[in-house]
Amino acid sequence: MEGNVKTSHSLEIKDFVSALAKAQGVMKPAVFNKVNPHFKTRYADFTSCMDACRQPLSDNGIAVMQYCETIEGKLNLVTMLAHVSGQWVKSEFPLIASKMDSQGIGSAMTYAKRYNLCGMVGIVADEDVDDDGEASVGRGKQTETSKPKESNAPTQKINTSQIGMIKNLKGKLDEECIKKINKWLLSTYKTENIEDLPQESFAKVFSAFENALKFMAQQQVEVANV
Repeated sequence: MEGNVKTSHSLEIKDFVSALAKAQGVMKPAVFNKVNPHFKTRYADFTSCMDACRQPLSDNGIAVMQYCETIEGKLNLVTMLAHVSGQWVKSEFPLIASKMDSQGIGSAMTYAKRYNLCGMVGIVADEDVDDDGEASVGRGKQTETSKPKESNAPTQKINTSQIGMIKNLKGKLDEECIKKINKWLLSTYKTENIEDLPQESFAKVFSAFENALKFMAQQQVEVANV
């Protein structure tokens, strides 16, 4: 898929993050209920993905909204997760179809709805390339088939939306705070790279960055009052 996935969120998202972390704690994996005829790999369709996350999200006060919107002259699929507190996170996924007709746009939307939702809530949707993704970009049947992955997959890492949320906070910290957090990340998770953090670490890491930002702001106020 060409184009950039853009994310944004409300000014405060602490309650949202807490609710999403609880929802993710009880989400079950999406059922791989479809087979890609080109690559002979399994994947979970959009219904299966929704079944995996709908109830946990609802139980924790999070609603899912997906709609199309023209942004800067280009058609995008917008996925919004909104919490009862009024806090929200939104992701814009570009719709790139082989043909800009109803069928082409429909295939691109199916691909975007599934991938954007799964990326935001942390659901694994497939083993490899899927057929609705292939249809959306107009690729034909390949000559070689990929083998299904082993069931003992590596630890799932935090998703694109979560990475963006953490990096947004990191960009507001001074060099000293970043050094301290990197030291903590290395000690706790054996890495300083946000992209390499495990999925289950998101709530704790986000809270650490948020607390560091509050501490830095408090220090600046104290210095200004001296």
